[in-house]
Amino acid sequence: MITRRIAVVAIGNGLLAASLLVLGQPRSGPARVGFLWFSSMNDPASLRYRAAFRQRLRELGYVEGTNIVIDERSADSHPERLRDLARKLVASKVDVLVAAAVAAITAAREATCTIPIAMVNAGDPVRAGLVASLARPGGNVTGSTNLSFGAKQVELMHELVPRGTRFAILLNPSNAGASRYIADASEAARSVNLSVAVVEVVRAEDFANAFGVISKMRPDGLLVMTEPLIGGQRAQVIAFARGARLPTSYDNANMVREGGLVSYGPLYVAHYVLTAGMSTRF
Repeated sequence: MITRRIAVVAIGNGLLAASLLVLGQPRSGPARVGFLWFSSMNDPASLRYRAAFRQRLRELGYVEGTNIVIDERSADSHPERLRDLARKLVASKVDVLVAAAVAAITAAREATCTIPIAMVNAGDPVRAGLVASLARPGGNVTGSTNLSFGAKQVELMHELVPRGTRFAILLNPSNAGASRYIADASEAARSVNLSVAVVEVVRAEDFANAFGVISKMRPDGLLVMTEPLIGGQRAQVIAFARGARLPTSYDNANMVREGGLVSYGPLYVAHYVLTAGMSTRF
């Protein structure tokens, strides 16, 4: 057992794909930005992201209600709502469409091939089929990404639990970056003679069973790959890890702010600052 402590390891801002959009077109009236959220807009993390997005717009001279209009729609973690919301934003004739998380970005791309789409926290957009490559995304999609940090999480947990030999990984296999995360984590574990076992969740109802499976495994530590589903259930994930006295590493600092042990991953709020600047170049 290790002494519980809170630590956040923040790195970079992901990779910013080069834009191939034709920007700077003349317009009459205020700029119109559509924002498609997968998760709730009133989630504590979302509120921080929204504030950072608007603050950067103000710094760039865009005042909401004066020379810019932000039309936000949220699926409240219900993926089946995203396509309809994306179509409504396109029908409202926004100048640019910002979409957070792969599911929302996919819905936005299906809704329009002409309106510029700025993606946020896209995971692995190439594997998800959103862009052709990071250097040359092509089409009408560009933005910021956060690639797999599975290997770094293994390294971090190995430092925290040096006598540990087996770790569990909690993830959603439907996420486009899941397979890469598993591959990176597995390779890193093998390099230091550790083993990892994957426990999957694809619906909110799966978490209770997943926690039971992890408990029976009796791992020395837990790695969590955070995406919209797990992020939306983060309170119970953190509570489980704490109750099980299980050292846990997350790839999202918000989990640590809310009681998790340690995280290693991008500073997500910075993605929204970058995206605010990008969304004004249409």
